[in-house]
Amino acid sequence: MINKKETGSYYTPINLAKFIADYCLCQINKKNISILEPSVGDGNFIEAINDVKDLENFKKIELTVVERENAELQKAIKKNNNKKITLKSYNSDYLNFHFQNDKKYTLILGNPPYVKRNLLSEEQIELSQKIHSEQNLSLKTINNVWTPFLVSAISKLDKKGVLAFVLPLELLQVKFTEEIRELLKKSFQRLEIFMFEELQFQECKGQDTVLLIGYKKHIQNGTFYTTIKTIEDLHSRSFSLYTNISVSESGKKWTNHFITPEEYSFLENIKKELKLVSHYVDNKPGIVTAANDFFIVDKETIQKYNLERFSKPILQKGFFVNGSVTFTSQDHERLILAGKPAYLLDFKDLETDSIPADIEEYLTIGKERELHDRFKCKQRNFWYKIPNINKQAAAFFFKRSHEYPKILKNEAEVFVTDSAYMIEAKDTCNLNDFIYSFYNSLTLAFAELEGRYYGGGVLELTPNEFRSLPIPMIKVSDFESYAADFKNKSNIEDLLSKYNFEILNRSLNLNSHEIDRIEQIRKKLVNKRHRK
Repeated sequence: MINKKETGSYYTPINLAKFIADYCLCQINKKNISILEPSVGDGNFIEAINDVKDLENFKKIELTVVERENAELQKAIKKNNNKKITLKSYNSDYLNFHFQNDKKYTLILGNPPYVKRNLLSEEQIELSQKIHSEQNLSLKTINNVWTPFLVSAISKLDKKGVLAFVLPLELLQVKFTEEIRELLKKSFQRLEIFMFEELQFQECKGQDTVLLIGYKKHIQNGTFYTTIKTIEDLHSRSFSLYTNISVSESGKKWTNHFITPEEYSFLENIKKELKLVSHYVDNKPGIVTAANDFFIVDKETIQKYNLERFSKPILQKGFFVNGSVTFTSQDHERLILAGKPAYLLDFKDLETDSIPADIEEYLTIGKERELHDRFKCKQRNFWYKIPNINKQAAAFFFKRSHEYPKILKNEAEVFVTDSAYMIEAKDTCNLNDFIYSFYNSLTLAFAELEGRYYGGGVLELTPNEFRSLPIPMIKVSDFESYAADFKNKSNIEDLLSKYNFEILNRSLNLNSHEIDRIEQIRKKLVNKRHRK
């Protein structure tokens, strides 16, 4: 039985495969064509090609398919029933096939496997790096096996070739794919990117995908985008492709195309008037324990092993403080009473040559779990002594969120894990003003644009993405009343409707119509992330 996580064998739905085959083949004006499918799986693309109505327009079709799993390959071969198609099959890892075959193809289409680097063999990593280096790409970009599949396919197209790949959304939004996006722009005269409101791969933990189509030659050049509501819209051709030159020609993430060119220009022009988060605050990662469930414990564990003198108050995750902008001592006490892990174990001052019996007993539990062999623990002089437990931050920004990004003022003076960034206000900034000014539709809309999202609609911002957010800074007159309003809100829209005008009008002189437009853009981006 195939382990889908290890092989990345998430097969393309037949309706999507049929659209790709039909859409691409009807745009190829040649009599003799060659097609490559680098990861044929159980053969949905073979079936799709066989079903294309315009196959009679071609005199000769040579179809080459590659598949590492022989049982799947044999299933796929049986789906070819058109005498016009000459099928060549290879039971091989495509990474090897790349170096064994130098043929150029008219059309390369498919759905490359999605396998993270830690699940690849050393040989696969080495082959992937060689493929990347052929295009002068950084070796560091081997985060997932789909990238060498894509880079290889680009190199195997003929001068007028067409590429059509189903790829993860991370192509458009993460740092390690920047080089890939630049390579695509250099390699193709025209790029078409189809984004989907419906998940195409329900079994793959909510993995968002895009369809990328690239044309080596085309009469209408540029990068074009569309968002597809249903698969029926693809087959009926009920979609329009549009371009946004200001995004395509910049280093911006391609997910900025989730909004229209007019909306993008509108937001960017406002952003130019503002300073960024980095102007007002510094931020750095929270504490890395390497084993939160061992080093962050509840009160019962503290008492059982007599750990009081090695414990420090900590906030483990933003989930514990939904709905607030302050974290008080009373909030921390409520976590303790609820039995939540709220204490950090700091063994920095533990005398290693005279460890008390009860502490030794607890450390033995860690050894039995082989924590001392974990990579981060092995880097320490003593595996159980967490480094860089310095001082508590004035505030936290949690890097992952669902409804909206979370900033929390640390009134309880607790520590925080690396689920958050520790924030310190610069000399010219008042922290209360910063938190108050952060929660407006403009800043939150840019959080959606600058961040990336994952299955289930989780938004994540890296430190650099957080620092790049624009802030319409104003002074808050009564932070306590604001914090109470924040805590008592039904949803984030309640808070924005009450404070948006004050923040955005006072800082930027925006009128109600402009502010409402910003809020509609923000909602559009959030709904896209949540699939509403």
